[in-house]
Amino acid sequence: MRAGAALFAALCALVLAAASPAGEGDAIRFTAGNVFSTANGTFHTWRVTEAAIVPTDPGASTVSVEVDLASVDTGIEDRDEHLRTEDFFGVEKHPTATVRVHGVRPAEARTSGKSRYRAQFDIDLHGVQKTLPGEFTVLSTNPLVVEGDLTINRLDFGIGEPHSSWNPFSITDEVPVTFRAEIPRP
Repeated sequence: MRAGAALFAALCALVLAAASPAGEGDAIRFTAGNVFSTANGTFHTWRVTEAAIVPTDPGASTVSVEVDLASVDTGIEDRDEHLRTEDFFGVEKHPTATVRVHGVRPAEARTSGKSRYRAQFDIDLHGVQKTLPGEFTVLSTNPLVVEGDLTINRLDFGIGEPHSSWNPFSITDEVPVTFRAEIPRP
């Protein structure tokens, strides 16, 4: 598959994955931790709010996704409820986060024959807007599977207290975020 075609397919996958009900492997996940434990979380509810795919110029394409922050799930209900409070996401005041993916371009290296791309992610989280770099890979084209990652510094968005080496319960500032979408062929 040519690089432009793979890039277009990847952007379509991002749009379709978020526009349709999440498939078996579809997810938006994060990892955060302290000295004692690591929280692996998932946002179960998200959708595309806007998509402009330009097949002749994939770099000009954009995809916007809205994430329901109340759908956070770390497997421990008490922790999830705490994450929904003003201490962290403050879902009553900021119920959603938005992500706009744009500026897609091929990455220099290919991994195991898979096409890797870089993109800019405009994130509006907790009332703060930042643009962060991220990457994604086209894992397969039949079925079409895309997965990617970026890292968010939660303090940049006013979420939680700063990490302190003096407090073993203090959460790390950097939070890796991954996403995966599988699009079955019609």
